[in-house]
Amino acid sequence: MLKIVLDTNVIVSAIVFGAKPRLILNLVLSGQVRGYISRFIITEVCGVLREKFKFSEGKIEQIENLLKSSFILTEPDFSIKIIKACQADNKILACALAAKADYLISGDKKHILLLKKIKNIPVLSPEQFLKLVF
Repeated sequence: MLKIVLDTNVIVSAIVFGAKPRLILNLVLSGQVRGYISRFIITEVCGVLREKFKFSEGKIEQIENLLKSSFILTEPDFSIKIIKACQADNKILACALAAKADYLISGDKKHILLLKKIKNIPVLSPEQFLKLVF
């Protein structure tokens, strides 16, 4: 089974806007692919939903519970410094490495997608991933 890590922006887009990110999230929720997530990503997702999209605390709690029950919690026991401009992005890369993910899926065109690969893990946009799997 494919192992994937979704960047914060892909999860937020799936929840708020739907479209291609939602299709990928649904693959995880239905058990068709194995999703990995860290506490950092969960916290960041909840923070963005709270601050930027004004989700209620009740709704955020539901989403947090859904993420915790649908994804495998993976905590890197190391830190990396590949992206100098954004330490938060490095935490997402570390999660993908710790999970030994087959793919890291991101919408971050400024930093993460530019890498194209982290060690042996391809970094793909939601569109690229969906073309690959379907």
